[in-house]
Amino acid sequence: ARIGGMDEKQPHKRNTPDELRQKMSEWRRANPEATLTEIELMVEAELARVRQELVEEMVQEEATAPAAVPDCPECGAAMVKNGQRQRQLQSKEGQTIQLKRQQWRCLACGTTLFPPG
Repeated sequence: ARIGGMDEKQPHKRNTPDELRQKMSEWRRANPEATLTEIELMVEAELARVRQELVEEMVQEEATAPAAVPDCPECGAAMVKNGQRQRQLQSKEGQTIQLKRQQWRCLACGTTLFPPG
């Protein structure tokens, strides 16, 4: 039986519960000899993938929401947008969450900042 993602070569796409059930059924038909442990590992792998996708979407929505202009933590001057940067965060489950975040720059002292969140 094959353990791991069902379609690891395909780009990540959010699955509805029905689509996930269908994919799991297809995997089960393709792996009729799978043990209970193998089935559990497959389900856990797919749930981890869905959890990561949902977290990325929710964090990205927050990151793209209009934010108040932060003050520089070094000199207190108002900061200006300095473009979007790719960030990688570690989830509590150990997964890497990728998102784009607004970077800010202080024109007075040159400090750069990614607001927390």
